Amino acid sequence: MKRLITASLAVLMLAGGASAASAQDYRRDHNNNGRYDSRDRAYESGRRDQARAEDRRDRREYRRWAKGQRLDQRYRGNGYYVSDYRARGLRQPPRGYRWQRVDDQYVLAAVATGLIASVIIANR
Repeated sequence: MKRLITASLAVLMLAGGASAASAQDYRRDHNNNGRYDSRDRAYESGRRDQARAEDRRDRREYRRWAKGQRLDQRYRGNGYYVSDYRARGLRQPPRGYRWQRVDDQYVLAAVATGLIASVIIANR
């Protein structure tokens, strides 16, 4: 009886060790003795960098503008210009400044430099 139990335990231990050995990382290559290939690391770091860049792009889509910042060149065009500022409850801009509507914010910025003098959150 002891021999049967001992033999079955030995078989289970060998089977467990064999299954653990076969569960190696899928990225390991048999040609390089189980070491990681440098291309695998480059691929992984490239994917990480790409994900970070996408996160930065997503955060840039909506930005909270503040006094003293510079309004991006893409928002200084006539497509963002607010000509009916009084109808929107805004004061008249001083000479050299104009109101631009960017996302849900009215930004009073210098025409020449884009320097922001005031920011007001717009009501939809």
